[in-house]
Amino acid sequence: MTTTEAAASSPSRPAAARGPGPNLHRRAVLGFSALGAGAAVALGAVAFMAWLFIRLSWPHVEPEGAPLFGVSFSCNQMEYLELEDPTLGREAVPDDRPGRAEWCAARFSALLEATGAPTARLSAEWSEIEPEPGRYDFTLLDALLGAAERNGTKVLLTVGMKAQRHPEFYIPGWMLERTGGLEGGQVISDVPELRAGALAMAAAVVRHAGTSPAVDAWGADNEPFVVSSRGEHWEDWRLGRDYIDALVATIRANDPRGRPVSVNHGQHFVMDRRWRWALDAGDALAASIYPFRNDSILGRPVVLPILEIGPLAPNYAHQARTARAQGKEFWITELQAEPWTDFDVHLVTPANPSRNLDHRKLERNFEYARRSGAARVYLWGGEWWLYQRDRHGDGSWIEQARAVMRD
Repeated sequence: MTTTEAAASSPSRPAAARGPGPNLHRRAVLGFSALGAGAAVALGAVAFMAWLFIRLSWPHVEPEGAPLFGVSFSCNQMEYLELEDPTLGREAVPDDRPGRAEWCAARFSALLEATGAPTARLSAEWSEIEPEPGRYDFTLLDALLGAAERNGTKVLLTVGMKAQRHPEFYIPGWMLERTGGLEGGQVISDVPELRAGALAMAAAVVRHAGTSPAVDAWGADNEPFVVSSRGEHWEDWRLGRDYIDALVATIRANDPRGRPVSVNHGQHFVMDRRWRWALDAGDALAASIYPFRNDSILGRPVVLPILEIGPLAPNYAHQARTARAQGKEFWITELQAEPWTDFDVHLVTPANPSRNLDHRKLERNFEYARRSGAARVYLWGGEWWLYQRDRHGDGSWIEQARAVMRD
């Protein structure tokens, strides 16, 4: 038999040996298509659920209220913006310079006049109030309260170890020397001499400032349940709940008019339940709210809308309802109204705006506040508005704040 004959007479090879046929190709294509479609449907369902969670979260479904809007003010921050040279630091603008109290009161008054703020938040800084053991100096505080009285502005006055702005803890140097040094992570309110000194100072402030007709509420420390990590000498100090209870009791005992005492908390995610500690301690639960945070994704800077992450975001409307159920109020003692920068805020100008906060985002913050159930809202950033107006000719921030206070 020839080779040709053998090949012709041999049985045909099985189909599998000849390679995949058209039906198998079709089934593979259909299988991959179905897998891709299923993945797309699953991703679509996840995206829809995320969108639904966000759209049904409190910032979108709660009714708008009509809170009383006001401002916060810090003399230190005003000096930092308008007087300090970043290359020289604070030493170039000492706190004991002649005319400091008058300058600060004038800038505070300028802010109140420009915005028409009906209420303002101030802090009594311990290092300012008690420069030497047992000697109280109310010069600056009296000047600020006098400005509020002349403008018809009511004041929420915070007293304690912590106050607004950097470095948060305003403990006098002489007291730090007496304690022999405080360690990182320490509950410093457990140091007997420090605790006693802070409570004595708070009693003196309440007795003195309580005579001002401008003061209509108190704050027991500033974010007392937030660990402070500000600078080499202020890292990781803590305050105990028992100290805050004692501070609230001290304020009440020295205020014959029985004005409400608020305790505020800065919460980042819903898992943080320490707001309940603040609610239990005072007459009003207060919050620090910064809806826009700087972050990076794959190395690219982004601004995250924290209150738009659905069930992970703090539920301030729930906190407000919980407070009211206990016969208490819910306030926002810090609402972001200036850019949160990762660099010197002096560099934010009309020619170099910050992506973190613009006028549109600020309007969203106002809406968040209205939907939170807050009775009072103190805008954070009034010093920066003055700086933008007087140094850079941009009065738009003040006008936007003034508009919300007129509503």
